[in-house]
Amino acid sequence: MQALLFDLDGTLVDTREANYAAYRDAFAESGHELTPEQFAGTWGRDSRDFIPDLLPGIDPSGVDTIRAAKSRLYAEVLHETSANDALIAFLRLVAPTHRTALVSTAKSGNGRQILDTHGLTPLFDVVVWGDEVTRSKPDPEGYLRALELLGADASASLAFEDSETGRQAALAAGLMVLKVPHF
Repeated sequence: MQALLFDLDGTLVDTREANYAAYRDAFAESGHELTPEQFAGTWGRDSRDFIPDLLPGIDPSGVDTIRAAKSRLYAEVLHETSANDALIAFLRLVAPTHRTALVSTAKSGNGRQILDTHGLTPLFDVVVWGDEVTRSKPDPEGYLRALELLGADASASLAFEDSETGRQAALAAGLMVLKVPHF
């Protein structure tokens, strides 16, 4: 294996409840409701894409307002995240001898908070955040960028993903994919 590429949310760290709480409160601040059922359909997608889907007719500034509120509120619920201890133990074992990357739809600010909270920052040679690409998963842009930065061939690298959206992105980049079950 030339490189190992990991997703963050739902793969290395279970952030589902924390993300839901922050989005629910951000939607409420803007006068909208977000139910658990609605949120379940957004998993693995970028908020630039799913907020307009959930709130048809919302203008771009409204999307930006909700996204900014979510980022602010997220720090308050980080304690609700839990690490995938088995996969992180594997990552700690292979990081010294393999090139590693994190490819996430998370915004860089929120993502860095998660990495720091769980002590994962030093384990990655390359990190590609959702706000550093123009097209999010299932588009392969993030994975392709990570492979380029790592100097690795997709055919000799492996991605770890929990969501169908992420799996599609990794496959479209030419990667082999290991589906990580919920932990």
